[in-house]
Amino acid sequence: MRFYTGDESGLIKGIDIDANVSLLEAQARAAKRTKAAAKAKATLKPTEQAPKPDTSIDGVNMWTVDGSVSRERSIQQLCATLWSSGDRVLVAGRQNGNIDVVGYDGQQLYTYANSEFSEKLSIKHNGRLIAGRQYVGLGATDSQFLACTNMGEIRYQSFATDEATLMKLPLDAFRMRTHRQRPSVFAVGGREHELSVWDAETVKLEPQSGYAKPQSAPIFKAKNVPNDFLNLRVPVWVTDMQFTSDDATHPTIAVSTGHKQIRLYDTRAQQRPVQDWEISKHPILHLLASHVRPELFFADNMGNAHQMDIRTGLLTGTFKGISGAVKSLALSEDGSKLAVAGLDRFVRVFETEGMRQPLHRAYVKQRVSQ
Repeated sequence: MRFYTGDESGLIKGIDIDANVSLLEAQARAAKRTKAAAKAKATLKPTEQAPKPDTSIDGVNMWTVDGSVSRERSIQQLCATLWSSGDRVLVAGRQNGNIDVVGYDGQQLYTYANSEFSEKLSIKHNGRLIAGRQYVGLGATDSQFLACTNMGEIRYQSFATDEATLMKLPLDAFRMRTHRQRPSVFAVGGREHELSVWDAETVKLEPQSGYAKPQSAPIFKAKNVPNDFLNLRVPVWVTDMQFTSDDATHPTIAVSTGHKQIRLYDTRAQQRPVQDWEISKHPILHLLASHVRPELFFADNMGNAHQMDIRTGLLTGTFKGISGAVKSLALSEDGSKLAVAGLDRFVRVFETEGMRQPLHRAYVKQRVSQ
């Protein structure tokens, strides 16, 4: 199994994990090496220097693909796509505003520099202070990329030219996701920013330079759920979303909220969710849809990761042993393994069936962001 991570120090790393080496076996081998190193150190003469201890874990091979340690180049968004040459590449959105395309061999293929990210902001919105721009979503094809910032700024730009569609949506966007079959179609939402679905290729914008508000209607615009039992308005906080169908014209979308719910929208049926489950005890920040089975994986801000069946809304599994908030989720190609990256700087691999046992883990030294 091979995974790629982006961290807060600006590094993109590759991790190979041997599924044939179990976590318990690897830990036992590491403990034996540590014990042998301690015995060897005890027999050294005062003039001899002790060798560096081997702290590696069997079954894990890790290397740096690109980057040098720099907080200004921290990875905020990371995705993979096919390049024009037919090779797979990584597309990274950095804290300084750059969009970099990097080959798996570390070769720099493209860079777009966004000077707007150097601008300091002080905007009060929804009772919060927005002090600067950051990427909240990134998608790419072999010819274009689509990026979204927390300011609601959408950039759909070609790699070959500077031609771009610049779109302005409401402030305080929290997450943007592109459709896996048609990357120009994207969903976006945030704090007091209900879910909306747009097509960057067909949207009509106001005639002005720079970022412009859309004149045409979105493919879909969600409507808030009814008032609560006290007849009070329910606050909106969309934290993540996933397209759960291959139909980009009338998609079905799963949405997580900061108020512990997972909602399912059918754009053909109605603007309000067709299913609304309050399934967590804490704000849900990350959502991942399985491409193999009708399942969702979600994680909250307390280090809890769960698996649920979309058809019933019931939990089918829990992944234990994670310390700190989860920063990212990824699923293997066959859907049998789930990788979880947390604030504790570990990438853990779990099985998605049976007892959901941890299969392996890798310590990446820096805090993983993607």
